[in-house]
Amino acid sequence: MNGYKFHTHAWSEGKKTINSGVHVNGLTEEGDDDFYDVIQHMYEVEYNSSTSNKIVVLFYCDWFDPSTRGARVVSKYGIVDILIDRRYVPFDPFTIAHNVQQVYYVPYPTSRRDKRGWCVAIQMKHRGCIDSNDVEVEVPYQVDEMSCD
Repeated sequence: MNGYKFHTHAWSEGKKTINSGVHVNGLTEEGDDDFYDVIQHMYEVEYNSSTSNKIVVLFYCDWFDPSTRGARVVSKYGIVDILIDRRYVPFDPFTIAHNVQQVYYVPYPTSRRDKRGWCVAIQMKHRGCIDSNDVEVEVPYQVDEMSCD
């Protein structure tokens, strides 16, 4: 989905790779907010239309608190810290799978007592996306030369 491979949190437990973290842009009473969590369940809803069958994939998530008490952006480093224990109380648990991006969460070391319970949400690049520092130069495939004979 969207170039990512998603799994539920239960399926990812004990695995070396975790594909259950999600990020979606949302709207709260305070305005635009970014929501983070892990996928608890996946639902595939199929319905019939006059032309063909339609399928929508929904993710069920118990969202982390997007307020300043549960999430903070460290602009100096461009990272997002998430307090794993805080949940968003007035939440809608479902999101459409096409709207999400994949993230994974890295906890701070236990030696950092001031960061206990906090994790860094790291955005994943979707499959087939390669970052490059090379500057692309447009090279024409065909050079038309005119001759006046």
